[in-house]
Amino acid sequence: MRLLFLLLTTILFARENPFKPVVTNENGEIIKKEIFSSKKIQLPNDARTIKSIIFKYQALNGSIKTIEYPINKAIDWHNPILISTQTKKTISLKVRVLFLNFYIQKHKLFIQTNNKIIRHFILVKPFRYVIDIKANKNFLTGEKKINSFIKKIVLGNHHGFYRIVLYLDGRYKTIIKNNAEGYLVEFK
Repeated sequence: MRLLFLLLTTILFARENPFKPVVTNENGEIIKKEIFSSKKIQLPNDARTIKSIIFKYQALNGSIKTIEYPINKAIDWHNPILISTQTKKTISLKVRVLFLNFYIQKHKLFIQTNNKIIRHFILVKPFRYVIDIKANKNFLTGEKKINSFIKKIVLGNHHGFYRIVLYLDGRYKTIIKNNAEGYLVEFK
């Protein structure tokens, strides 16, 4: 009896093609979900403050949920609100100038060296950041143009040290941190 019941329920709930998607429209066409990229929302002309944003989404289990993020900031209703997808991780840019590797990601620069920084300072017109590193090396000056917030890196030889000159696209406050592999310079 149990076997008959199991067989009957299996036949009644089985589909002809188990690999065919279940989600279809009235015409029987498969509904393909589009990936969200961005949406511009024009607020009414009496809007002055955004109190919160509420997202209504479908969870993995199919249930509909809402989540509210408080904002409480003034806005200019003339400009539309732009909602866009998550930003992808910024791929770091590796630049090699002569014997030295530089890694750039967002507004951070990692200089791969075991040598010690003697001094660092800023020069203006054009705005550039200078780092002197202690080492006895003989080489001709090298430079590399970059399409980043750092426009150009120049590496020059001096007596007892070498100099890194970073030509920047604007004025920044800098913070240098060292680790076993080199120096991380943050531009804020």
